[in-house]
Amino acid sequence: MNKQITIRPVEELDFQQLFEIENTIWTNENSPVLHYYHSVDEYKEKTAGRIIFVAVEADKVHGFIDVHHPTPLNAHQKQWMFGIGVHPDSQSFGIGRQLLDYLKEVATKEGIHKISLRVMGSNTKAIQFYRKNGFIQEALFKDEFFINGQFCDDYQFAYFTS
Repeated sequence: MNKQITIRPVEELDFQQLFEIENTIWTNENSPVLHYYHSVDEYKEKTAGRIIFVAVEADKVHGFIDVHHPTPLNAHQKQWMFGIGVHPDSQSFGIGRQLLDYLKEVATKEGIHKISLRVMGSNTKAIQFYRKNGFIQEALFKDEFFINGQFCDDYQFAYFTS
């Protein structure tokens, strides 16, 4: 399946589909918190202040990437942390790679030096995906989470634009 994907800033009409994607993708393998939003308004409230880009085909949202500075400190203004999600039906079509490529391009234009994320050790597909897309492991947080009776490592990965 070849999807004609456009990556662009989020628009008001996208929030219903983003809300549905968010409520579909999170599991104990990829997040220490099972995100669930009860309404579009709750989702919008939780993501307020973040920059959100969406991967769309016509009017269908297939995925998103949201970014924010790690802290409000001036010293963190050259770094973005991000979250990424692709609807399960749209995975394995290169949409995640397109979102990352777009993010790298925007970050470079905006003078962002580093983009980073945290990923759970149990999310081996994501770890492989980030490495394949030029991200390097910066940190290992050993036994960071205790989920379903087991400890789970967490990693921080980063990509440097310059």
